[in-house]
Amino acid sequence: MNTLSTSLLDPAARPQVVEALVQLADREVGAKKGLSGTMMKTAFAGAKKAPGGGIGRAVNALLPGVARALDPHYDAKGERAFGDYLADPARANQVADELLAVADARAKAVEGNPLGKVYGSFRGKAKEHVVAALPGLGATLERFVR
Repeated sequence: MNTLSTSLLDPAARPQVVEALVQLADREVGAKKGLSGTMMKTAFAGAKKAPGGGIGRAVNALLPGVARALDPHYDAKGERAFGDYLADPARANQVADELLAVADARAKAVEGNPLGKVYGSFRGKAKEHVVAALPGLGATLERFVR
């Protein structure tokens, strides 16, 4: 049986996983409202235009850590849809903290980089956005498990 990370990091699937996650991020950011939503949309648009692949490159760099952080949750989900499992209020905050720990470690590695600066400016509210995205994240990733 393949683990979540084995499936997501398979060289044949990884480019499609990255693209699906970029599309998910685009939808999630696009749905944000208000002043903070406008700021996120502006920052995201700028990050997409960054040299060297911007968002896709960042997603690809984060994917191994994210996949490994989610492995135990995927293994524990049983018959439940992965997005529903992740978004369950009993675990959503823990899952968000684990995912943000991966992003925080990566952000330290790119300090001074424009994407690192953008991440830093949004980190304070990041947990609520990650929790809100968990159903879509789980559903997106589950499509790639073989």
